[in-house]
Amino acid sequence: MKIALYGMPCAGKSTLMDRITDAKVINGSQELRRICGGSFSELSEEEKHQVRIKYTEYINALNDEVIVSDGHYSFMETVAFTEADGDLYDIFIYLYCSPENLKERYALSEKNAKFAGESIESLRQWQEFEINNLREECHRRNKDFYVVSDNEEEQNNFFDFLSLLREGFSSYDLATDICNQIMEQFNKQDILYMVDGDKTIIIQDSYRFCCNGKTKIFDGDFYTGYQSFLFEKELQTASIDKSKIAEITINNEVYDIVASNNYVVLSSGIKDLWSDIANAKNLGTIFASPYISADVKYYVVKQLREHGYTIFAYGDSKIDLYMLREADKGFLYIGKRISRSLKNESLSGLVPIYDHSLVILADEDEEVQADIAICKSNSGISGSRLAAAHVRLGEKIGRHIATVFPEKNTSILVLERGGRFFGDGVYMGAGGIFYSMNPKQDDAPVINTERVVIVDSVINTGKSIMRIIDELKNHNPGIDVIIAANAIQNEAVELFKDYLVFATRLSKNSFVGVNQSKQTGKTGPDTADRLFNLIKKRY
Repeated sequence: MKIALYGMPCAGKSTLMDRITDAKVINGSQELRRICGGSFSELSEEEKHQVRIKYTEYINALNDEVIVSDGHYSFMETVAFTEADGDLYDIFIYLYCSPENLKERYALSEKNAKFAGESIESLRQWQEFEINNLREECHRRNKDFYVVSDNEEEQNNFFDFLSLLREGFSSYDLATDICNQIMEQFNKQDILYMVDGDKTIIIQDSYRFCCNGKTKIFDGDFYTGYQSFLFEKELQTASIDKSKIAEITINNEVYDIVASNNYVVLSSGIKDLWSDIANAKNLGTIFASPYISADVKYYVVKQLREHGYTIFAYGDSKIDLYMLREADKGFLYIGKRISRSLKNESLSGLVPIYDHSLVILADEDEEVQADIAICKSNSGISGSRLAAAHVRLGEKIGRHIATVFPEKNTSILVLERGGRFFGDGVYMGAGGIFYSMNPKQDDAPVINTERVVIVDSVINTGKSIMRIIDELKNHNPGIDVIIAANAIQNEAVELFKDYLVFATRLSKNSFVGVNQSKQTGKTGPDTADRLFNLIKKRY
């Protein structure tokens, strides 16, 4: 068994390896210097690549039962990982260290002082790049991938985990076993629905709800078999309150789709608890175990597809993400709020299932009320003070949008001129890619993201918004459209019933905007003129 221990410079790989006593431990840096007969760092990139290949040949020739070798996936933008590395090792373990700790260690390290000037955000992105890409390399090769934290408590558990690996535990093998059981039960001629358990097929988190359980094990959002191992140890002291099972609520938005088809529930929860839930709620086939990690779910779907099955998968969080991406069609259940674990993830290609109920902020807090009062047409307030209120309200709306959709693959399309400052606020709160257009002069921009938030200050009939939606969908038919407005007329709400609408307030007050300070009859102060302090006529 050959195990690769990867991680950032100064992550603590050497310290961890010094404590391993029951396997052959090889220091990669020392061996690279030995093979090249000098200073490895002074070689060209091509020369380094060739030395790394020779290193894998050296490791491959060893006959020890268990070998642990350390290494690096990349050095900033330079990838050190080779195809030979991917083929050589049976297991890849990544040692995670917080960017804050890494920066402190670089400041004290003569060898790695060149990284000391990197920002914490840059280090975070570098480490995220390594973890994501190394995981993909393992998925491509059907290899096991685990992430371990560098904190002392987890390092102590790590040695127990190494023993588990020596005994034959493997996320891929567990997936194979589940896959074989599924194939015995279901015909591959039909679509097979693979469904997550907690917060997908049921509304609740069964562990929290029935065991009053709380865990910090998954706070890093890694969801590898190592976190599953820690979770299983934690569950050994869990007590199930079976009286709570009757209160479990089926999520009909998902259940009603899969119930009349062949479906399997794949849960990383407690086996006995899920067995009782299945019996109480008349659910179908259940596979439940704390060892069902994100990679196990991925490999189950991958293997089933390799055997000719068509898989539609449903899930709600990062533990399901790789499964959803691998399925023939992946459905992400968001409901009212997206899982925290997906905040920084790309959800490209997935079909979102979310609550389309109108979201209104009018009664949220006193600050909102004060800004709404400033924005109303009868306030008499124009210019920078009005613009600032629009920005603040827009940012609040943006933060609400961010609780439902991640920033990646989202665009913000601001309608000029009236939507300018409100749209700036939405962009500040929600993030994404910023576009603007003047509907009276411009065609809708070409937007290729999965989702677009169309932002205007005031929506009256909504007909102009619908024309923009048609233009956007002519280019990108699958684009998911969200509407955000400071104020929206009651009559327009019905027009947008198929879209999620965020608004500061609803309004019954409808008039044609002209350059005047007060409403008279069917005309009133134009929002853009007020924002840019262009009101000339007092009445």
